[in-house]
Amino acid sequence: MTVEIGKRFRKVGFRFDALSVYLLCEQYGVDLNTMNEIPKDEYVVSWCWSAHRSYCLKNYRKAKRLVWMRRFINGLRKTEWDKIIKTMTEVRSEGGDDKKKVQPGENSLSQDGRQD
Repeated sequence: MTVEIGKRFRKVGFRFDALSVYLLCEQYGVDLNTMNEIPKDEYVVSWCWSAHRSYCLKNYRKAKRLVWMRRFINGLRKTEWDKIIKTMTEVRSEGGDDKKKVQPGENSLSQDGRQD
């Protein structure tokens, strides 16, 4: 999901996708299973910065630095911040339970997950 915020004649974009999560993990040297090792006070800013880097990679732009991103986030209006938070929560809830899960001890050999 992509969010674009217009500030003083320029757009700052954020793309919350798998690449942004990968960049976040790479920044702290952790993997998906150990993401809880990321400091809680830095998590949101770092994820926004990673989402901005992902947006810039897709659009062939140069990404801003982390220090700039902290100042930018601190200067956001409430409506802009709510838009970012809404997108972040939608992305986290998208990985829902759409897939059928095989119970322990069962085998699913067919393509659609049914037992034969």
